[in-house]
Amino acid sequence: MEQPPKITRIQWLFANVCNYDCWYCPKILHSSAVKFPDEKILTDAIQYTVSSLRMIDREPAFEFVGGEPTLNPALLSMCQRMGNQQLKNKLTTNGSASLKWFEEHYHYFSTIEISYHMRWADRTHIENVVDFLLEQEDEEGNKKVQVRIMMQCTNHDDEWASAIDTYQLFKSKGYPVELKLLYSNFTKGFQYYPYKTYQLDYYFKERGEDWDPEQTMYLGNLKYDGVSRARHDITKEDVDKINKDKPIKENWNFNGYRCNAGKDQFVIDQKGKVWRGWCSEGGSLGNVLYRNVSWENEAVKCTKSLCRNGFDQLASKFK
Repeated sequence: MEQPPKITRIQWLFANVCNYDCWYCPKILHSSAVKFPDEKILTDAIQYTVSSLRMIDREPAFEFVGGEPTLNPALLSMCQRMGNQQLKNKLTTNGSASLKWFEEHYHYFSTIEISYHMRWADRTHIENVVDFLLEQEDEEGNKKVQVRIMMQCTNHDDEWASAIDTYQLFKSKGYPVELKLLYSNFTKGFQYYPYKTYQLDYYFKERGEDWDPEQTMYLGNLKYDGVSRARHDITKEDVDKINKDKPIKENWNFNGYRCNAGKDQFVIDQKGKVWRGWCSEGGSLGNVLYRNVSWENEAVKCTKSLCRNGFDQLASKFK
């Protein structure tokens, strides 16, 4: 029996153009300094990527991120060139694109993840988009696209309260929504903002997990009254230890391991350069805009002391 082609995951960062200006997002991801390339250049680039991988019996699964990827005027024509019948593609968006945009694009994705940002999001519009997406079913009643809403929760009391109000409303509507804690050193590590006890208590109870505040509580004068107002020094590693269903990677240190980033997955940066991962281990593999990428690679030996990016962490590692 003929074996199906292996899936190759590709995370593609389109420019850094965004219509939001969230204070907790690094400027490098939303300054709009790197514009979208010409439509033909991008459509040629994705067709080159798909053709190159299929020649080595790989099936591409794209994940489009930003910035805000729905602002890319070439995205529809790029989707039409993907030719991906397995629909293993993912879109990460702030959900601000028009309902018409989603009507035209949704069927190119198996997963659409909407990041809900309190200061910017139009709740009614997001509800209309989610209602539309959830209504799309095949003849057997299966959802055509998986939807996930990630509620971005800062540690500011007023923003936290607003986020929780919206989160509870979405839950009451039956929406697939999750709370998301934010990193204070996003793109550089796993340190969360100093969330207060009452915030973390709510967060972990919503996940169905037990949490001992003593393990992460700051010591000394915190300028907050009462234990519920104390701040906490909490990292992704702390969350993983609490969540017993997830494998714990102590410090996410794979130094000396062999890593299949660049073999089973690739990342494409704002300017079209291809890398094994966001760690840049092993250097650039070429540029899809110039169609000169080395797609066939062996596992690379990791020299980093910390695997910082969630996409990179998914690449298999071995001694």
